[in-house]
Amino acid sequence: MKAIPHEQYLLHALMNNISDSIYFKDKKNRFVMVNKAKAENSGVTPEDMIGRTDFDFFPREIAKKSFADDNRIIKTGRPVIDKVEEIIHLNKIRHWVSVTKVPWYDEGGKIIGTIGITRGITERKEAEEALLKSQQEFASLFKSSPEALVYTDEKSNILDINPRFTELFGYNLNEVKGRNLDNGMIHPPEKMEEGKWITEKALKGKLYYETIRKKKDGTLFPVYISGSRVMLDGKLQGVITMYKDITERKRNEELNKVLYNISKAANSPISLNQLYKTIHQELSTIIDTTNFYIALVDGKENKIFFPFNIDDTKPIHLPRTINHNSLVAEVIRTGKSIFVNQEMIKGEKFMMEFKEWFGTLRKVWLGSPLKVEDRVIGAVVVQSYTNPKLYSEKDIGLLEFVSSQVATAIERKRTDEKIRYLSFHDALTGLYNRAYFEEELKRYNSPRYYPLSVIMIDINGLKVVNDTFGHDQGDKLLQHLASLLNSISRKGDVVARLGGDEFVILLPSTTAEQVHDFHERIKKTCEEDNIKPIYLRPSIALGCVTQKGEYQNAETLLKEVDKRMYQDKNITR
Repeated sequence: MKAIPHEQYLLHALMNNISDSIYFKDKKNRFVMVNKAKAENSGVTPEDMIGRTDFDFFPREIAKKSFADDNRIIKTGRPVIDKVEEIIHLNKIRHWVSVTKVPWYDEGGKIIGTIGITRGITERKEAEEALLKSQQEFASLFKSSPEALVYTDEKSNILDINPRFTELFGYNLNEVKGRNLDNGMIHPPEKMEEGKWITEKALKGKLYYETIRKKKDGTLFPVYISGSRVMLDGKLQGVITMYKDITERKRNEELNKVLYNISKAANSPISLNQLYKTIHQELSTIIDTTNFYIALVDGKENKIFFPFNIDDTKPIHLPRTINHNSLVAEVIRTGKSIFVNQEMIKGEKFMMEFKEWFGTLRKVWLGSPLKVEDRVIGAVVVQSYTNPKLYSEKDIGLLEFVSSQVATAIERKRTDEKIRYLSFHDALTGLYNRAYFEEELKRYNSPRYYPLSVIMIDINGLKVVNDTFGHDQGDKLLQHLASLLNSISRKGDVVARLGGDEFVILLPSTTAEQVHDFHERIKKTCEEDNIKPIYLRPSIALGCVTQKGEYQNAETLLKEVDKRMYQDKNITR
């Protein structure tokens, strides 16, 4: 009896100095004893709670559940341990608690009520809910990301992948979960060590890298990789790595590079034939050009000719009219691309007229018009004799896109060459003009070309032909002589029209004896010419000079040749 007050004092001291809510209830679920924390949570004093029930402090539904738990414990003796509940008091205070209830026994071991301990866990619950929300948001972002994501532990073992990863690489989660990301599953053999280096880099911090990766079917493709660590409470959980397919970007970069190089070549001093080679070489980096040709339109003759052709099976394409029954002519006539393979030719009616031309050897054919503004100047064509799947519908757009730049480049170079041609050639005869001849005369004034010979030719009676038959016939006489001189000249000789009825030929490395023979051959050719009408047969006077060493003045040299020509002219008269 003496010990009881002391024990009661200790019990009350413990109850009132603990943060958990502690209470005792009798068999009728009335509060018999409560501590300060319990009373404060209910918004009253401990004395106010004695003799009252949960219905006095909680909404009816919560009180009913508490009564049910208490009655079950009194009846069965089985406690309720750490039951998590959301509690709402009549004062509208809302919080989460962990409830433990046990039987209350008397000295004889008989259950006389219940003892309850309620611990506030609102902060923990809110933290758990925040974590769960964060996890759900993470999972949602991870799964719905438009880029391929893989989540690995610190040893690169795969924990999860998102649907885009499956779409990009071809593997589903069951196939890769638990496998090591760096074991070559998505790495080409030569990229294995690089893969390990990337993982080490990502484990140390953020990573950004471009490289090549491999799909499940073995297809290689360019990717952009970024990776970052996943940390929780300062501890490394793993790495999330993102893979972005940059095939299209790389293709556009290559395409822009091709277009730039073609444009650069068009503005360089190279010839038109060299430009064709550059176009072929550049296009080979973005499309197969094993069998490739360029067709251009000659507007004057209404014909299609083929200035560039790479084709082992058909190395020569003969010129044809624009109305020719062929695919390339159809592309040029319509100004529209045509794509044909074996499957299409069997089903497309419009192809029947081209079936014989297409033939059985060709497996696939793709042609695109070369347009400058709205004018079709030709076509560019690729084809295959072996692989019907070499080209597809997507290549039509690609070829059409580059054809525009190709057409512009060709037209620019053709214009440049035409201007250059006109600046160095005589418009009537097509021979070199006086300015070009004089430049060549200076260039050839070198010991490597000695002895250097010059022949000057003059037409006798051109004025008579002009006055009698008209200037158009006089022009024909000049053009005919130009043709004769070209036909008998050697490669390397420079044949030019100085003006009027005077022509000149520069003969490098030609002795006086050789130039005399050539002089006689020109005369004989003109004398034996059978052209009709006869007035177009050239009657000529010639003069020639052979320079064995360096001459002082080109004008003086030409005057000497001119003097000798007029001596011959007087003899001829």
